[in-house]
Amino acid sequence: MPIILLIFSVFGMANHCVGHQLRHSRGLFRGYDCKRPTKNYGNDPCSSRQTNTIPRREFSSLLVATVGLSTPNYMPGTSSAQAATGNLASKLSQRDPAALVNSIFNIPPQSQVYPDFMHGTWKIRCSYSGYLFPSKKISRERLISNSQIPGFQKCSIVSLSDVGKDSFEYTLSIDPASGVEDRIESLTTQVNSNLGYTAVSGVKYNAKSNPNRISIDFAEYRTRNAERVELFANGRESEWIPETKTFVCSEYLRQVTFGTGSSVGVPRQAVTNYAHFWTWKQNAENPTLISGNLLTAAYLDPQDSLFFEEPSRPVAVYSHVLNGVKA
Repeated sequence: MPIILLIFSVFGMANHCVGHQLRHSRGLFRGYDCKRPTKNYGNDPCSSRQTNTIPRREFSSLLVATVGLSTPNYMPGTSSAQAATGNLASKLSQRDPAALVNSIFNIPPQSQVYPDFMHGTWKIRCSYSGYLFPSKKISRERLISNSQIPGFQKCSIVSLSDVGKDSFEYTLSIDPASGVEDRIESLTTQVNSNLGYTAVSGVKYNAKSNPNRISIDFAEYRTRNAERVELFANGRESEWIPETKTFVCSEYLRQVTFGTGSSVGVPRQAVTNYAHFWTWKQNAENPTLISGNLLTAAYLDPQDSLFFEEPSRPVAVYSHVLNGVKA
């Protein structure tokens, strides 16, 4: 089968570099001029930088240069008939963010089981590569004024607590006996590395008794937007693609974030809905290396005033490139 390069470059993806240069060497943004902002905003609490940075809300408002959102060229070509079946590989092969519709909760999903080549402990580098606003119904101007969209505030997508951070490292451990991920270790290292300090005080998760709920407690008075996060998995999909020896999987999540409210004694509660779509491939020459891509689709919450304009399709899609070395 022919290989399709999964690049969302046909969609207008807007992006300005925020305190960092996006990686032209990866070929993701070749031909576009991503410049650093020259204005200095000082110590912004919502930024991963302490100088030469801009607040996250203004970061969103600067999305005007068209660039491409990419996924690796691992997926086989898919016909219209195959895409109609709705399997995960077909969705990704369509190169259409509209195909990444939100999951409707039905039967509680089982734990994700990973293939043999991913078993063991890996040090993963996750590098930001951009995002787009795919909605044809809601304008960019209206979207960027909505701070409740997942990714627009720190910790609103907990495993990517600072979505626009240039890169971070985390530990991915897959149990060789069960093929199940150690979510406690993954989430702890993801959040701490994203935020740049020991933010997580504990993670409660039991894959056997309930693989669809995770509680994350944050250290007191250290993280502005979160004191506790509850994650609820509404769906999972996975598929092994033998033609390219590639593994794809997804997880649909509802996140409830508890924090300090503006009123004394009244806690803040924020709800965000999003899904992660991973593509993983083993290095053919070196089995101690893996690479892949992470797409994160952000959906509107039913309580959002814009929900009925875009009830199931993503209003933002973020892309990260993944590279792993076996520990």
